[in-house]
Amino acid sequence: MLYIIGGAARAGKTKIARRMLDEHNIPLFCIDYIVSGLDQGVPSLGIIGESPTRPKAEKLWPILRGMLHNIVEEEPHYLVEGDSIWPQGVAKLLKAYHPQIRAVFIGYANTNPQQKLTEIRQFRGDVNDWIQDYSDQYILDLCVEMIEWSQFLQVECKKYDLPYFDVSREFSLTLEKAYTALMEEK
Repeated sequence: MLYIIGGAARAGKTKIARRMLDEHNIPLFCIDYIVSGLDQGVPSLGIIGESPTRPKAEKLWPILRGMLHNIVEEEPHYLVEGDSIWPQGVAKLLKAYHPQIRAVFIGYANTNPQQKLTEIRQFRGDVNDWIQDYSDQYILDLCVEMIEWSQFLQVECKKYDLPYFDVSREFSLTLEKAYTALMEEK
């Protein structure tokens, strides 16, 4: 089974991924590692870590597609998560490999940047939480982009019949619903 968690930065993807690792021993891979490697190792591809998510996800998809095909064919259980996952591509993978793939997308399309900034500052992540070293203005700019990305994901998920969970309200409860959707037998 290949599990895919896509969505906005700071939406709770890693929380679900770590829970799946802890509770079910499902190994995980964060797409940020590929983006960073391509950014630093093959900058000519134009997949830059700090670039806007939508064009980055679209450029990255052909690389991820090959990787995900290999994972679903070779690994008994694996989880891939990240913000640069292209919904249309995931929909095609699901058709090709159903029922060997389960996917969810998580975002916050129904909030505002200031509210999200407040939540990010209030509910910081673990020791390795990368965002704590950035200014409020940087995070506000990120929130604006991620709200737009969430709105795009929400529309695309509806279009391709993919599960989308909006954490704008009831963050923990919504993450629990996303986790359940990934883990329940269909």
